Amino acid sequence: MIPIKIQCGCGQRYAFDVEPVGGRMPAAVACPVCGVDGTAAANAVIAQSMPATPTVALAPVGSARLRTVAAAASVHPVTSGPPARTAAPRGAVPRAAQMDRSQVEHEARAKISWGDAPEEVVKYLRIQGLSHQEASSLVQAMFKERAETIRRNGIRKVLIGIALMCVPVVAFFIFTSIGFIPLKPFAVTLMIGVWGAWMVLKGTIMFLAPKSEPGDVAEQ
Repeated sequence: MIPIKIQCGCGQRYAFDVEPVGGRMPAAVACPVCGVDGTAAANAVIAQSMPATPTVALAPVGSARLRTVAAAASVHPVTSGPPARTAAPRGAVPRAAQMDRSQVEHEARAKISWGDAPEEVVKYLRIQGLSHQEASSLVQAMFKERAETIRRNGIRKVLIGIALMCVPVVAFFIFTSIGFIPLKPFAVTLMIGVWGAWMVLKGTIMFLAPKSEPGDVAEQ
């Protein structure tokens, strides 16, 4: 079984395990939210995950006859005929299975969001036909964009956390002004304040060390 992770153009992520048939999906798949077909993206993941099948050359019958023909060809080389085919690089995906550029970038962002390592994302882009330099620069830009998003979310968490930390303080002054502190409501405000303190700590870590955050944190 091969694990498949797909992010649809609508932003929905979905994952599943599949047993490929002939190196491809046994059936079509679609986004569970918008219904967009995701079969091509799943086939690309399968092609990336499966090892290349070595080509075995079969020895033809009548080797002596072939040697005679080969000797004659060395004396009178053949100059006409179609050019020899260049072997495809190991692990390469046929052009028919390659996706367009926008879909490739979308899938690369999804892999980064899932927490894949930069080397794995570069390998995926290389399989889709991008050069090493182009793939590396694109992945670097995507990870930089993810870090900026995490920092913005970290600042938002800090601000929300500070506001929540003020809840028990405000409640304390309100209760003392009326001369009575109800224990249960005040305990709830204390829990809110503790939650706010955790958000401040979490947001600070996200702002200072965005690379340490796991996958999908940029979407939170």
